[in-house]
Amino acid sequence: MNIRLGVPDTIAWRIALTVGAAIMSVLAFSALFDRFAGPSSAERAELVRADDAIRMIEAAPAGNRQNLADTITIADKVFWYPPGTSVAQQLVTAKLHAPDPGTMAGFRDNGLDRRTVIFTAADPLSNGIKFDRVAHPNAYFMAVQLRDNSWVLFIANHRRWGDLLPARLVTTLASVALLILAASMLATYFLARPIRQFAEELRQRGGDPRAGAVREAGPKELRAAIAAFNSLQAQLRKFVDDRTLMLAAISHDLRTPLTKIRLRGEFIDDEEQRVRLFRDVDDLQAMADSALSFFRDDYKDEEATAFDFAGLLRTIADDYSDQGAVVRYAGPERFALNGRPFSLRRACMNLVDNAVKWGGGADLELTCNSAGATLTVSDRGPGIPSEALEKVFSPFFRVEQSRNRSTGGMGLGLTSALAVVRAHAGDIVLRNRQGGGLTVCVTLPAASKAREIARTQKT
Repeated sequence: MNIRLGVPDTIAWRIALTVGAAIMSVLAFSALFDRFAGPSSAERAELVRADDAIRMIEAAPAGNRQNLADTITIADKVFWYPPGTSVAQQLVTAKLHAPDPGTMAGFRDNGLDRRTVIFTAADPLSNGIKFDRVAHPNAYFMAVQLRDNSWVLFIANHRRWGDLLPARLVTTLASVALLILAASMLATYFLARPIRQFAEELRQRGGDPRAGAVREAGPKELRAAIAAFNSLQAQLRKFVDDRTLMLAAISHDLRTPLTKIRLRGEFIDDEEQRVRLFRDVDDLQAMADSALSFFRDDYKDEEATAFDFAGLLRTIADDYSDQGAVVRYAGPERFALNGRPFSLRRACMNLVDNAVKWGGGADLELTCNSAGATLTVSDRGPGIPSEALEKVFSPFFRVEQSRNRSTGGMGLGLTSALAVVRAHAGDIVLRNRQGGGLTVCVTLPAASKAREIARTQKT
C-alpha cells in the first residue's frame, strides 16, 4: 500500500491513519443510521401532527378536550386525563423519558420541552388505561403534560415512533463493532502485506547468500530493515566469495607439490613403497580436484531456462540402465521446470550414484502439483545411521570411514547436490526406509518461483 497523503510512510502513521479512518467511518455510519434507521419522513410528519394536536387540545375548554381527542387519527387511541386522576398522578411521578433528538421530535411550549413519558403495555403505568391488552400486548404509549398539569396520552397498537432506546443501542453498538472490525482487518491486511512479501522473498532465496537484493517496499521501518538485510547479505556474499576464492586457490596450488612428489617417487627403488606413495598422491590429487570443482561453484554461472525435468530424469535412468545398473523411473512423461538443467542433472546423478553404489539400484519417482515437484530416490542399501542423516551434507564427511576413496568417495556428492537444489529454492531430506534402504526426497518450487529466484540471482 503506497500512502501518498503528504505524511511519512511509517508504521506509526499507518496505525494513526487506520484509527482515524475507523473513527470517521463510525461517525459517518452514525449520521446515516440516524438519517435512515430513525423515523421515516411519514413518522416525523405524524410527530409534528401530534404536536399540533397537543396544542389544539390545550387550547380547547376542559369539557371538550376528550371529545376533541377522540377525533384525532394520528394514533390508534388518544386520551385526555385531567389533573388529579390516578393516571395523571402516576404520570407525574413516573420516570421521564425525554424524546431522542435523532428519533423523535420534541414537544415544546414557549421554548421549553414539555414533560414527556414514554412506556409500553408491560409497564405498570398502563394498568389504569383502558385498551385491549389481549389484542395488543405490545401497545406503545406516549404521554405529554399540558400547562394545566393535565395529560394527553397517545396509544399506538404498533410502534410508530422508532425503536426503543435499548433496541437502538444494541443495534448501533453491534453495527459500530462490525464496522470497526472490518476497517481494522482491511487496514491490518495492507499493513502486514509488505511484511509477508518480505518473508516470502526470504523463504524463496533459501538462505543463498548469492541471491539478489530484496526489493525495498513498505513502511519506512520495514524498508530500513530490508536495507539492513541487503547490506548484511552483501557482506556475507563477499565473505563467502573471498573464502571460496582462497580455498579454490589452495586446491589449485596443491597440484604443483603433488606433481613434484609423484616425480620424485619415481626414484624410489622399493616397488611396494613407491606404489603406496603413488596411491596416497592419487588420493590427495582426487581430493584437490573434487574440492576445486566444488569451490568453483560453476553451477552459478549456468543460465536458467525452462526445461523438461521429467525427461531429464528418464534420460538419467536410461543411461544407468545402459551401463547395467538397475535404475527405474516412475512419474509423468513431461514436467516443465525453470532452472539450470546441467546443474540439476549433476545433482540428481550424485544422488543416483550413491543409491547404485550402496543399494545396487535406484527407484526414481516424480510427483508434481501446482506448488512444484517432489523427486524421491530410493534404494535397498544399508541406509544411514540416524545420527548421521544431517552430517552427510557436510563437506568431506563420509559414513564409510575407510580411507579408500573407491568405497567412501570424497564426501562432496551430497554437499554439492544440496547446494544446487537450494540454489533453486528447494531442499533435500534423507530418511531411512522401513525394511532397509534410504529415501532421498528432493523438493523444487514451481516454475514461477524458480524463475523469480533466477532473475534475482542475475541482478
